Amino acid sequence: MKKQFITPAFDKNNLAIVFATDKNYVPYMAVAMQSILSNADSKYNYDILIFDDGIDDYQKELLASYERKNFSVRYIDVKPLMKDMDTSLFKARGIWSTATFYRLFIPQILKGYDKVLYLDCDVLVKDSLVELFRVDLKNKQAGCVYDEVRYTSKFDRVRDISKYLGIKDYKKYFNAGVLLFNIEEIDGKKFAKDFVKELHRPYLPFLDQDILNILWKDKFLPLNGKWNYQYYVMIEHPDLKDNEELVGALENRKIIHYVTQNKPWTSPELPLAYEWWSEARKTPFYEEIIYKNTKTSNLLLKNLLKYNRLFGKYVMYKIGKNITFGKLRNKLEQKFAQIKKQIKQVRSVYRAKCM
Repeated sequence: MKKQFITPAFDKNNLAIVFATDKNYVPYMAVAMQSILSNADSKYNYDILIFDDGIDDYQKELLASYERKNFSVRYIDVKPLMKDMDTSLFKARGIWSTATFYRLFIPQILKGYDKVLYLDCDVLVKDSLVELFRVDLKNKQAGCVYDEVRYTSKFDRVRDISKYLGIKDYKKYFNAGVLLFNIEEIDGKKFAKDFVKELHRPYLPFLDQDILNILWKDKFLPLNGKWNYQYYVMIEHPDLKDNEELVGALENRKIIHYVTQNKPWTSPELPLAYEWWSEARKTPFYEEIIYKNTKTSNLLLKNLLKYNRLFGKYVMYKIGKNITFGKLRNKLEQKFAQIKKQIKQVRSVYRAKCM
């Protein structure tokens, strides 16, 4: 990209929507894009901007099938903006890829826009989004939906939000999977600088989401839960089935956010997964999604069987090395160390495939 300044793709009725992904999440992002296309208002233009963290050329060729007269797809290389920064801060951490940090550059790169909607790749859009873009954000920097912790009151999350983020009222902590940026109210360079400063914190349980909550404390407009319905909250907490806010968001859901590790592509039996699959079937990645998850399931099964065999030996060698002496004990300790290392490797594979 010759310059880090992007102008709207359309002269009028331009709805700017940003995704950020690497090649691994492209098939799932495509489902989100398909859902936008399926519900698009023909009177409006959809300006899709993908912050690219190594998307393959063949994937871009498939995504080109979404382009229409009122549906633009463009790719943005964010790395030039990071060249003068400490890149070690942006390395993948746990379940988060480097792409998760790219949203911090939205106000800087898209400063020619009024509003920009950022979406995580694990969402499903069931609305034209026109109503959302019409929300008056006033002098707030963003529009956000409260996080599910507001309803579940999980002790560890409440403690972390207060202790590590300095947000005393955990009910005002928002989810960062759907963000309506009010570009005119944000100093892009200062925003990025402040974001990087917060990245140096020793403990950020939810990483960029935590940072955004720190930076936007009292600076965001709470949006109706229908714009970020975090579907797993009532599955995990059936006691909330009578909560008026959650029931209202469910019945009027405009954007479904498939939070937690239980995604519709790995758990098609869960509620609302069928809505995701109905859009997935329309994408050019449908067969790939099925293949990848079938392959993953087979790999997890093989690793589970391997783990059970290894664990049996682990117990045997652990007991053996504690009741023997001399050379035999040394030999069993070596065997125990080898088995322990193999178990750790199997566990790491399992965690990676479940993310």
